[in-house]
Amino acid sequence: MSTADTNDFFIEQRSSAEIKSELLVEFFKAWCSAQLQGQRYKSNPVLAFIDLYACDGKPEDGRPATPVRVLNSIFGATDKYNLNKVVRTFFNDEKKTVTARLKENLQQLPYYQDLQHKPVLLHEEASLATLAKLLGNDVPTLLYLDPFGYEFSQQLLLQSVRRWGLDLFMLFTPAKLRAAVQGATDDSIMADVFGKERLQKIREFCDRYQDAGQREDFMVDQFEDVFREKDYKTFRFKISLPKKNQTSHYLFFVSKNDAPYMKMKELMLMYSDYQEDGVPLFGANIKHQLSLFQEQYRYSIKNLITDLAGKRSFYHNLPIDSIYRHHNIGTNYIRGNYKEALEALKAEGVVEAINPVSRQPMRKVSFTSIIGYR
Repeated sequence: MSTADTNDFFIEQRSSAEIKSELLVEFFKAWCSAQLQGQRYKSNPVLAFIDLYACDGKPEDGRPATPVRVLNSIFGATDKYNLNKVVRTFFNDEKKTVTARLKENLQQLPYYQDLQHKPVLLHEEASLATLAKLLGNDVPTLLYLDPFGYEFSQQLLLQSVRRWGLDLFMLFTPAKLRAAVQGATDDSIMADVFGKERLQKIREFCDRYQDAGQREDFMVDQFEDVFREKDYKTFRFKISLPKKNQTSHYLFFVSKNDAPYMKMKELMLMYSDYQEDGVPLFGANIKHQLSLFQEQYRYSIKNLITDLAGKRSFYHNLPIDSIYRHHNIGTNYIRGNYKEALEALKAEGVVEAINPVSRQPMRKVSFTSIIGYR
């Protein structure tokens, strides 16, 4: 079974800073494109980007720091969207002294004076007011944070879940998650994020089950449910340590909208391990742990075939691409998986492939086919 080309980035153990630098800038550009496509009828579109772990802006391992790379992509954008005109950026760090150094380093950028919207550093009260006003106007916003990090990071997470509905790019370790759950008091921000009943549910599960892996999976599932219950589309990517059955990081992306969600899914394909049937696991360094237990896969071509077979009322006379875009949300399935599953259903006589122009049956299923259920 052929799969997408994979990236060997996670062959080595990576720090949070390395993972962020590798993934966030590329996703930021894809996210801007998706959001501006959705605002193409607006004469003056506005986007916002917030990085709560910006560090001091100095080069990281010989590469420009992430805030600098983001600003480079804004100022140097050469496609149809003028990001310099559109994007407002906000940066912060846990330590005010680090944020102050970041401000100085960003001001040294050769194009700083030509930025139409200067970066806003969030360690000042006036800056927070500027951000609050922007978010209150429902400006599409991408927020990078560790959801279990310092207090201000947790506060923005809580307010996003409750009020703003921002697109959240979250990176955290299992240890941070465990500490946040175990240390949550009734009056803490984490109690507000999870809800007291869910926290109690997690604690009862951990008392009942001693296996560390089961506990971790349950906590992560419960965290994801926080967003699902608020009608977010949720994407999870598990990063394990190379050749070890131990989680290094989780990457979470949540959004209210399909387009940014699908951009994240497409970006992470190149980093993902794959099952034998070509369905991505959306994780790194985990294939060797699961390959002997194919029957345990939640998402498989076999399961997709069964599911689509019963979806006549949803998908009769729709193009494959429309079926894919509707059905893939919240699953591991990718575009090619749908073509393979529908080819199998055609062979079984459940569906037929119809030419979208002539409306005549086609011998083979293609990505342009209309799918008619028999």
